[in-house]
Amino acid sequence: MARRSPDRRGLPSIVVALLVVALTVAVAALVVLALQRGQGDGVDPATRPAPTVGLTPPTSSPSPSASAAAIAPPDADERFLAVDADMMWRATAGRCDGPAPLVERSDDDGETWVDVTPTYRDIAQIRALTPFAETQADLVADLGDDCETQALRTFTEGTFWSPYDDLLPASAYITGDSLVIDGTTVDAPCAQPWGLRTSSGTAAFICDGTAYDVADGEITEIGTGVIALDVLNGDIVGATTSPDCDGIQVATLTPESAPIDCLAPDAPAAPGPVALALTSDTVRVWVGDQLLSTTR
Repeated sequence: MARRSPDRRGLPSIVVALLVVALTVAVAALVVLALQRGQGDGVDPATRPAPTVGLTPPTSSPSPSASAAAIAPPDADERFLAVDADMMWRATAGRCDGPAPLVERSDDDGETWVDVTPTYRDIAQIRALTPFAETQADLVADLGDDCETQALRTFTEGTFWSPYDDLLPASAYITGDSLVIDGTTVDAPCAQPWGLRTSSGTAAFICDGTAYDVADGEITEIGTGVIALDVLNGDIVGATTSPDCDGIQVATLTPESAPIDCLAPDAPAAPGPVALALTSDTVRVWVGDQLLSTTR
């Protein structure tokens, strides 16, 4: 039998064994690498947040709009304005431990004003001002060193004010962070609500520049950027801040939201405390030293 040529011999068994071992190691390394790529940086997949489909996360938090920004409460500078057929009344709140309140009346459509503050009653703070019987008015005020809340009424166009115990339970006013409406107390959604106004079962107030109405003890948001409001015959009208008005935007808040007019006071940039009063056909706004008006 002829001998095989050396170049046709098979590889030695030791070489074959080494090749098999090397191939096995390479395959195992590839498997481990694939598993690591599938699992990420060694984090348990169960602890990873679920992916969000169809949403791109914002690069930064959106800044609040000007109308949504909180408006500081006027505190002792809060204003009240009440208009009746033959008389107008206005007041600043004052504070028991701070500035004194002021009550004024006008019988010439706001051209001139007479100081009728009942200082002889040791009045310290005003919580509500409401017209009564055409030429008269009611006050809810804190009196004396103890700042006792009482209801006062004038039958003499503000010359004299008398306390009426039966009037207070039927009044609407704010004390602390609570609204008192016809003897019922409702908690406000902020520490310093202001601007509470009521008429024929409708009530509204302001918290941090957001207006709310109150119905059956329930509070509902009705507008933002509101600095004053009034209520009449179920309508709530507010004085608001708006980028479309270089001054004070007067707008209906309920039953529908709709602009009425843009009023431009002498200093619209910083109007300060504002009061608003409604009649059947007119909106009056007291801002700065001015009394502005527009038709509804």
